[in-house]
Amino acid sequence: METVRERGNSKFVMGQAGAVRTAASGVLDHTLTDEQADAIATDEDVTLVLAGAGTGKTATITGKIAYLVRHQQIDPNEILVLAFNRKAAAEIRDRLPGDLRGARVTTFHAFGMRVVGEATGTKPSVSRLAEDGVLLSQVIDEILLDILRSSKKGESLRKLLALYRNHYRSPFEFRSKGEYIGYLRGCELRALTLPGKKPVRVKSFEELQVANFLSLNGIDFEYEKPYPVNTANTRHRQYRPDFYLPDYDIYIEHFALDKDGNAPPHFQNYAEGVDWKRRIHKSYGTTLIETYTWQCRRGVLTEKLEKTLVDHGVVLGSVSIDLLFDGLRRVLESWLSRLLRTFLKHVKTSILTEDDLVRRAMDGIDKSRNLAFLRVFRNVRSAYEKILNERGAVDFEDLINDAAEHIRNHLWEVPYRYVLVDEFQDISAGRMAMLAALKRPQTAYFLVGDDWQSIYRFAGSDVGLVRGCGEYLGHVREHFLSRTFRYGNRIAGPTSGFVQQNPEQTQRSLCTNSDEFDLGITVVAASRPSQGIEIALADILEHRGTRDQGRSPRHGKKNSSVLALGRYKSSVNAVNEVPKSRRIGVDFSTVHSAKGREADFSLVLDLKDDKMGFPSQVEDDPFLDLVLPPTHGRPYPHAEERRLFYVATTRAKRGVYLIADQIHSSSFVRELVR
Repeated sequence: METVRERGNSKFVMGQAGAVRTAASGVLDHTLTDEQADAIATDEDVTLVLAGAGTGKTATITGKIAYLVRHQQIDPNEILVLAFNRKAAAEIRDRLPGDLRGARVTTFHAFGMRVVGEATGTKPSVSRLAEDGVLLSQVIDEILLDILRSSKKGESLRKLLALYRNHYRSPFEFRSKGEYIGYLRGCELRALTLPGKKPVRVKSFEELQVANFLSLNGIDFEYEKPYPVNTANTRHRQYRPDFYLPDYDIYIEHFALDKDGNAPPHFQNYAEGVDWKRRIHKSYGTTLIETYTWQCRRGVLTEKLEKTLVDHGVVLGSVSIDLLFDGLRRVLESWLSRLLRTFLKHVKTSILTEDDLVRRAMDGIDKSRNLAFLRVFRNVRSAYEKILNERGAVDFEDLINDAAEHIRNHLWEVPYRYVLVDEFQDISAGRMAMLAALKRPQTAYFLVGDDWQSIYRFAGSDVGLVRGCGEYLGHVREHFLSRTFRYGNRIAGPTSGFVQQNPEQTQRSLCTNSDEFDLGITVVAASRPSQGIEIALADILEHRGTRDQGRSPRHGKKNSSVLALGRYKSSVNAVNEVPKSRRIGVDFSTVHSAKGREADFSLVLDLKDDKMGFPSQVEDDPFLDLVLPPTHGRPYPHAEERRLFYVATTRAKRGVYLIADQIHSSSFVRELVR
């Protein structure tokens, strides 16, 4: 039965190309391609249009509106178009002539505000905390300070900061010492210190536990203070014990040893060093307390340390929370506050319940750490929601979630027969719930996007919802737009091949419909990014004239545009280092902000094999695994970064320049070259 239906629908669509083009006349700048016309004519429960970069997504949406109104006689007031930002909504709205202006073109947030306002009789007020990230961070800092001052709630926060600031991995888990050191390099290892003491960065996660325990209990310590006896010789440098307690003349050494006294296999000569340190203390009669990796792995390090310290006459006290906060402020602002802000947004965007979070925490790789964080998050969220309620305000996530609930409960009647969505690859769980709530027996969805360009997982977008939309909205018919109007095959071939190395991306071809002269992709290996930019600009100046002979005047030197694309905001510094006389009007953007933009030439920066390179090697804290949209199928290395690189390399019409580090080039560049 389904096959018969599909065959009938396909026959109908094939006969509608002329009607579609006639309806779109006067709306679009160019004639619709056969693929666009077929997609527009399709009228399934859900029509999913997967469109590569530059294939005319916006034209397809406006063409669909024209076809529905002018040919299908649909009242424009029965058409809803949802976009993810005001700029995209305005672009669609501006393309519609007078007879199509009745279609409601709006953002998800603006639509949510309308629904909530009409359902409740009161237009909601969006909190400043939703619009000002700096202010939100300040408020979360204040909430954390209040929690620290609470004897009961503060204990959870102090434990989190002292014991669980980093995802713990013992040195026994690594294949080499270099790999272990690389892990430590990415950890926040600044220890809490007593008032008036300078911040101390220790050398391992386990030492951090010791240092924080001492500070939280009011015990003064000096880190790696030289031993009072000269111990340097041809085999050993001057001995610097890990911790010295000046008030008690006690030393503490933390040893990377298991329960049997063995060091990690890749710690060469470590056992000899342990014996040497023990002999020194025995020879000179100094008191040594030892802690071990096995204690940390079993979660008893601080418990054992406390007992041993008390047995040696050390008095455990407490530090004034206000004074301790002075030492914590930098930690809170640089790590916990930012993490809580991101976590809160994802919980609400993904509509996660308390039970969801606890279940994910228990299934995670570090259950104790996860649960410790959730205890703090629970208190922070409660205080945050209280602030919103007291101010009679909502955040952007509330707008989406509340609107969906009102629609589901029939507190707002749905007047739409057609729901069109632009940039559908950016869909999140909350927005999908809103779309599903709009479904009525006669509702049809027209969803246009590109899973190759899904680059907002950090903001809650779930690329898996693109291909899985049928589970929420109904029977799906897919269409592909494979003809790009932006660039030639010398850019289209490598970029589309690159992004499809990930088998989880839709596998489809992309060809060109552009008559632009295509210089393809050029790799510029340079010692400094600014040097690479200068080389690329010189090449553009040289070739855009000599290779454009016989082409139209619009390809002349004066009108060529250049877009420099950075993986990070700070990458603009490389552009600014280039003398103004040589910049030829370069514009800068981060890659994330460049969606929808295009230029004659683009320069892709940060292409180095480094933590702050492209692909970025900055790892999310495992806490975020509790709330980030799941990866579907077997995780592919740098999946989101690959899509981001595809976006970066498809902004140019005539040529792409990859500014790569000449010694430590990005793995993406090496792959493209191969």
